[in-house]
Amino acid sequence: MKAKMTETKFLVYTVSAIFLLMMVRIFLSQIYNIYEPKNYVGIHTLLEIVCIAISVTIFLYGIKKFGTTRSITLLLLAFTFLVVGMIDLFHTLSFKGMPFFITASSVQKATWFWIIARVIQSLLILSLILLPDRKLQRDYRIFTLILGLILASIVGFIIIVFEKNLPLLVIEGKGTTLLKNGMEYGVSFVLFISLMVSLYQYYLYKKEDKLYFALAFVFLLLTELIFTIYQSVFDLDNFLGHIYKVFGFYFILKGFYFTELHYDSIQEAKNTSLSDYPGLFFRLKKRGSQFICTAIDGELLQRTRYHHEDIIGRAISEVLPSFDVSMDDYCHITKKLQDVLTFELVYQEIVLLISIKPSVDEFGQDVILGTAMDLTGVIPRRVNQKQNRQEENKNFKIVM
Repeated sequence: MKAKMTETKFLVYTVSAIFLLMMVRIFLSQIYNIYEPKNYVGIHTLLEIVCIAISVTIFLYGIKKFGTTRSITLLLLAFTFLVVGMIDLFHTLSFKGMPFFITASSVQKATWFWIIARVIQSLLILSLILLPDRKLQRDYRIFTLILGLILASIVGFIIIVFEKNLPLLVIEGKGTTLLKNGMEYGVSFVLFISLMVSLYQYYLYKKEDKLYFALAFVFLLLTELIFTIYQSVFDLDNFLGHIYKVFGFYFILKGFYFTELHYDSIQEAKNTSLSDYPGLFFRLKKRGSQFICTAIDGELLQRTRYHHEDIIGRAISEVLPSFDVSMDDYCHITKKLQDVLTFELVYQEIVLLISIKPSVDEFGQDVILGTAMDLTGVIPRRVNQKQNRQEENKNFKIVM
């Protein structure tokens, strides 16, 4: 059985990360007796390779899964880590002590790659957790790939070509500059907002992936704060900051993994159980005075004159027209009463038992969930009673 992220574990990881940072700062001089800065170039490369590998994993899997989910969130996440992964690669190759990369490796060049990657990463991740997810109709994967490569290439070109003209971010032996600290604090603020949003979303939906994303933002926030206090790119603070970055990327990957499990479970249910269900499932959203079908499946769907793609976006009163009270009227009633409503409806000589109830979807929006069962073979047909039912319901009025 897989281990689950719980609120207790989240607090333990968060407190442990803060405690470790405090211990390192308290015992900094003692740790320096065993810490060897000469080994840091190789260690830095290894840590960055891990982060780059995570970025590539998220990008490739996000691009692959977009083919089935068409989720704009997954596409934006894939784009984010394509750009961040490439810029982090530039940062790794240009780190001081690395071999010649187009121009000589330097603190200035590597630090600019670092800070630009963090700015892009923080802004795009905040955008994707704030924007509501929706399904795209067209395939934008090639466009996403090309745009990501162009953006990363432009950043690389500007920093490499104009390195000498860019403001200093780090002065070796003295520490980070005011500009560098200001940019790091700006990124920290964005990450703090992302942390609060993730925790609020977890409070609303109790989804495990929200806790993983929140924990990732804790480690990335500590990373940014650490990178405002180091004196040299080879010192212990820089090393600890990269350790925290690895943990931050790891927990983003975990959150991404559980998000994908959610999409896979929906797709699996759609492809197996729902399509073979001997009734009908549907979900509606209110648009004006009508209720629009946003999802529908089930065996009964094959007995209608519509295809699945023809129903999505169509008013349910058009899909399941009745001879007396409109389906929209029933939806208004259940929404007003905030309770389950069950009724019979005759559709194409089929007697349907329909149950609808108000609910909230995964994005906090009001929806109507419904099921329909074929009762034609269970109770006498009422098709021949259409005229009587119309007469009986002439005086039927719904109080809105």
